[in-house]
Amino acid sequence: MTRVAITGMGAVSPFGLTADALWEGLVAGRSAVRAIARLVAAGLPVTTGGEVPIEADDATRDRAMSQRPIAEALAQSGLRAADTALVWTTGLDTFAHDRGELIERSAGACFTAIAREHLRPRRMVATACASATQAIGEAFQLIRAGRVRAAVAGGATVMLTLHHVLGFTSLQALAADLAGDEPGAACKPFDRMRRGFTLAEGGAALVLEALDAARARGAAVLGEVVGFGASQDAFDLTRPPPDGAGAELSMRRALDDAGLAPGAVGAISAHGTGTRAGDPAEAAAVRRLLGERWRATPVASIKGAIGHPMAAAGALQAVAAVRSCAAGVVPPTCNLVEPDDGCELDHVIGRARRADVPALLSCSYGMGGQNACVVLARSEELR
Repeated sequence: MTRVAITGMGAVSPFGLTADALWEGLVAGRSAVRAIARLVAAGLPVTTGGEVPIEADDATRDRAMSQRPIAEALAQSGLRAADTALVWTTGLDTFAHDRGELIERSAGACFTAIAREHLRPRRMVATACASATQAIGEAFQLIRAGRVRAAVAGGATVMLTLHHVLGFTSLQALAADLAGDEPGAACKPFDRMRRGFTLAEGGAALVLEALDAARARGAAVLGEVVGFGASQDAFDLTRPPPDGAGAELSMRRALDDAGLAPGAVGAISAHGTGTRAGDPAEAAAVRRLLGERWRATPVASIKGAIGHPMAAAGALQAVAAVRSCAAGVVPPTCNLVEPDDGCELDHVIGRARRADVPALLSCSYGMGGQNACVVLARSEELR
């Protein structure tokens, strides 16, 4: 089957409007989560979030979240939109003005606006927080099977609206404000003091391409996608099974697809949202997957640093994962100080860690039991 290269990446995140800004912020161990003035003014119990510093009015902000990373990724790859298929997610279906006016915006309409310039097939993915990872996996499968030569994959979402904050607050999923707590420390994945996640916005795109085609045109190969796996918990709408069985299955399927044993993984990019139920379930799944190697396989989550951009999370993770493989560096889990009982893993705490990462497992687990994982590998040119 065709090998699949990554030849371009782009990102907008709370750290800035480029993939470099995302990587530099994560490696520095900083948090880009802050108090959001409109949430404070509304008197909500949750006022923190990961906001992208993008200049756009309400009506175009969600579209810009997609257009900017796609443009950056295509420019790096040297391909045009017309050369690529598109597998994308635009998150939830509603968008709320900062002024509090609720506007029904179709995710399909947003997707159509960015999809017109791309080749077919054009696919919109909607599997909750697993969506962007699912999109990358489906694009990988299309190219590996010879259906297309190149595709843009990933996703973008705008979640810092009164509508979404109120909704997720009612689910008791968000980290409520605590007196004396710094806004940037609100999300604490795997930590004993964790109390939920912080919402975020952002987007990321990867250009995937048949490896032989990329080499033939002299493109720089940033990494490879080598495996994809998905599963469905069929357990509960808002929480995973305590043993993390669905997460484990998706990880095993991704590794089987890549033809790799768990021991070949140099690091894991965890979903790691900072919820009471999700973190120990994920940790249990990773420990079973790795066996005794769980004590010496670095695990990190990016959500303490940027918040949880929901459907776009897996794309931002993938951009960071490709950079980890190339640089041999795993960024720390921001705000993780003392892992909780049941969350024991080889966590990267405090500062970035040097590590040999020939392959990395990037994981996303969504509401409704949607699970998706991709295996990303360092390109041969960098070995």
